[in-house]
Amino acid sequence: MKKSGIYHAELAKAVAKMGHGDMILIGDVGCPFPRHDMTTCIDLAVCEGVPKVTDVMKAVLRELVIESYIVTDETKAVSPQVYQEFRAILDAEKNKGNALVEKTIPHVEMKDLWLNGGLRGDEVKVFVRTGERCPYCYIILMAGVDF
Repeated sequence: MKKSGIYHAELAKAVAKMGHGDMILIGDVGCPFPRHDMTTCIDLAVCEGVPKVTDVMKAVLRELVIESYIVTDETKAVSPQVYQEFRAILDAEKNKGNALVEKTIPHVEMKDLWLNGGLRGDEVKVFVRTGERCPYCYIILMAGVDF
């Protein structure tokens, strides 16, 4: 029996395989799955609200070094409470002593990134669907290095 860390075998394996520049999207239950097999897709949705995007974020952040993240303009405008939850979690993270870099893009670009990015060579390695039911409740974390 695994003692600690991420218990979900697929998610643990996917996080362990991530390297510098690789991206993981953690999204709500309404996020469509990528249209290709270049991105590992993990469906964690159990029922409404289980698990939450922030629950999965916290678990991933305990194991993955990140240097930046991507959110959408719509997350900030339509679901500001979600954005504030993301910031509260991410503001506590550092990369080599530095604050994480935030990139903000429109929803249409974010959706294209997770649906088709792997086909263009964008390193969207992992897509995780949660049970979250909130508009624009998704985020991309970009892996970094700690040296």
